Amino acid sequence: NQIEVISAKQIQRISPQTTADALQNTGEVFVQKSQQGGGSPVLRGFEANKVLLVVDGVRMNTAIFRGGHLQNVITVDPAALDRIEVLHGAGSVIYGTDAIGGVISLFTKRPELSTSDRVEAKAGGFLRYATANSGTTAHASLNLGGRKWANYLAVTANDFGDLRSGTRDLKCDTCRSGKYDGFGDRKFYVGRVNGTDSVFTNADPDVQKLSGYRQIDLLEKFLLVSGDFRHTLNLQFSTTSDIPRYDRLTERRNGTARFADWYYGPQDRLLVSYQLEYQADAKFADIIRFTPAYQKVRESRHDRVLNAAIRNNRTEDVGIVSGNLDLFKKAGEHEIRYGAEFVHNDLESVGVGTNVNTGAETPITSRYPNGTYTTSGVYASHRWEILGEKLILSDGLRFSTVSMDATFDPAFFFAEDLRKVSQASTSVNFNLGLVSNLPGGFRAAAMVSTGFRNPNIDDAGKIFENVGGTLNIPNPDLRPEQVLHSELTLGYTLDNTLELSATGFVSTLTDAIATRPTTYNGQSFIVYNGDTLAPVRSTNVAKAEVMGFSLRGKLRFAENFLLGGGIQYVEGRDKTNDLPLDHIPPFVGNVRLGWEKGSWRAETDVLWNGWKHIEDYSPSGEDNQQYATPDGMPAWQTWNVRGGWQATKHLRLQVAVENILDVNYRVFASGINGAGRNFVVGVHWQ
Repeated sequence: NQIEVISAKQIQRISPQTTADALQNTGEVFVQKSQQGGGSPVLRGFEANKVLLVVDGVRMNTAIFRGGHLQNVITVDPAALDRIEVLHGAGSVIYGTDAIGGVISLFTKRPELSTSDRVEAKAGGFLRYATANSGTTAHASLNLGGRKWANYLAVTANDFGDLRSGTRDLKCDTCRSGKYDGFGDRKFYVGRVNGTDSVFTNADPDVQKLSGYRQIDLLEKFLLVSGDFRHTLNLQFSTTSDIPRYDRLTERRNGTARFADWYYGPQDRLLVSYQLEYQADAKFADIIRFTPAYQKVRESRHDRVLNAAIRNNRTEDVGIVSGNLDLFKKAGEHEIRYGAEFVHNDLESVGVGTNVNTGAETPITSRYPNGTYTTSGVYASHRWEILGEKLILSDGLRFSTVSMDATFDPAFFFAEDLRKVSQASTSVNFNLGLVSNLPGGFRAAAMVSTGFRNPNIDDAGKIFENVGGTLNIPNPDLRPEQVLHSELTLGYTLDNTLELSATGFVSTLTDAIATRPTTYNGQSFIVYNGDTLAPVRSTNVAKAEVMGFSLRGKLRFAENFLLGGGIQYVEGRDKTNDLPLDHIPPFVGNVRLGWEKGSWRAETDVLWNGWKHIEDYSPSGEDNQQYATPDGMPAWQTWNVRGGWQATKHLRLQVAVENILDVNYRVFASGINGAGRNFVVGVHWQ
């Protein structure tokens, strides 16, 4: 597979606001946003529940990871990361369900043992300020280490204000002058005064009113070494303030604001895991690693139509119990990895209507049925150095089972025949790859693999009003979607000076899940929450195909300079219905020039996106056409500069100017404009 590694040093240099921003600003991953407190990674045209998120070996994807856009990656603190590994292409042999488009594996920092007989203490932290949203970040960490034990504690607090977009409007050489002037301007907002909703004119339309939020992240790790055993206790907690759903708050109906309220409640993620690592030196394994974990995830959505008395509150609590067993054995030219995984989700979904005038509460339809979702699997992978490092064969096999059993409360759901959703399925997946390190610095790698994603409770049981006047209704008859993935990479390396690589890939999906129009009781409309809506449901389309290529390169020259960058092109189509697939990003690329000498460093980079024309948008609504221009999403580019100075052994200063030209732009499928010219200052100490 094509794998990109983003180190802690790279993350530190970028000084990102969130982990989603860290992924986007490296140029390795395309990221969609519906609000400032968001960030949905896209790998090769696959997004949300088709990309697996893993933190410290524990899968983050839950039974309610949706097919639209997700912001869960922001619940992992970028300041506490040791590295990010981005694996492109199907990864189901090792990771099981959801790893269709790839895997984003997040590794947090580890406790450090003392190098002497004394207990060693290392304290560090930083303060960061950004002008585009008056955003402040404060981070502190403490590592205490003995010879056999160590403890690492990190805390980060963020306060982000309303985001200011650029003032230099999007242009189009083939369009009339000024066609997109003011695109995305925030011209109005809603406030409540003396118990009455009022629509106000925004004094500065470049300030995206009601987009700010706050967040706190905590990481606690304890390491104990005893002989050949390493015990690690891992505690992570992340919580936010209410996060305004910015795109929804910009919608109009009958010439005025549609919503008075639309926000996500505090997004909470708790992880408690234990990892036992044993240097076994046995016939069946050299290393044994066992990782049981418990996660608790809470999400909620709150919306109220302008001048309505009732605010709809829907809350989801997911408890996840999991266990991973991984074993490694090396025998001559062969390496064998094998193991098992078990994950059980328990979902409770509640709907409550609150009268904002009286405070009275009444039950309403929940977003999901209550229920369970369980996955399990066993796998084995093998690596054979046939001719040493000159020719390497990789292969693997996995058997997986998935079961789901969920039921809506019959007192509040309008559709009696859709109250119960039950499923069970199995899947067998494989991968086969060959790497040849050729003379003269050339390298060739080819692989074929399969992947699957079983429909979860979000796919099969969700009830949700979408943008554009449609209503998602459950479909208990969904089947798992399968992918056959192949890719070829050619590379060239010249000493430590030049690195070039080109990768082409094709992913063919069968039974691909996509949102499609449907009927209910023979009718093409449903009256729901007082609105007349067109029913849609997740459906297995017979066949879809995603294909593309990427080019990447690095050049080290003049001793202290590094030039790097790449481009990526993806296209996807529903072959059965001859329609564009959703989540397919435009042509994207980046170029970065860096310089470093002694205690100084500086770099400049350009991030750019090509056009996404409206005829290439998916009709499913997931691409958010209503938040684009009538022609689609125009091309854009941002120029950025960053610098740093190691003032003393313990003190480092960082500065950056992002979007120097103050371009007003919006990422494809997003509902909020990107930041305008942004001055960032950071002070780090260790």
